[in-house]
Amino acid sequence: MLFKKLKSNSGVTMIELVIVLAIMGILAVTVVPMFSQLQHKSQVSRNLSNMKIIQEAFLNHYYTTYAIGAPQVPPPPVDSLMTDVWCNTPMDSSINFKTPNELFGTGEIPKNSNHVPFVYRSWIDTEIDGRQKRKILIKDSDADSPSYGEFLLFTI
Repeated sequence: MLFKKLKSNSGVTMIELVIVLAIMGILAVTVVPMFSQLQHKSQVSRNLSNMKIIQEAFLNHYYTTYAIGAPQVPPPPVDSLMTDVWCNTPMDSSINFKTPNELFGTGEIPKNSNHVPFVYRSWIDTEIDGRQKRKILIKDSDADSPSYGEFLLFTI
C-alpha cells in the first residue's frame, strides 16, 4: 500500500527536474566552447582554401597565357585589395577583355569568411644569375577574420 502512494503517475518530481537541468547545464558548458572552437577552425580552413583556389586560378591563367606566348598574371590592384571594381576590370584589353572574376567557375573571386577581399601583390625578383622569378602574395588583411595575417606566397 505504501509503495503505491510513492509511485504516482501524475508527473515528474522537482528532484528529477533539477537533475535533468543540471545535466543539461553541464553539457552546455562543455559543448558550447567546443562548438565555438570548431567554428573558428572551419573559418580559418575555409579562408586558406579560398586563398589556395585563387593561387591555382592565377597559376592556371599564367600557364594558359604562357602557352600562347604572352604569359601574364592578373595585374595587382592599386591598393592591393581585390575589390569588386578590380575583379570586373579587364586584365589586358590588348589581348582580350577577360576579367579576374572570369578565372573562377563561380564568376567571382573567393573572399574570406567575413566576405572581405584578400590582398593581392605581384612583383618580379631577379636572381643573382639574372633569372627572373615572379612572386605572388595573397594575404588576409581583415583584422576581424579568424585567419588574419595568414598568407600564401608562391613563385612562378
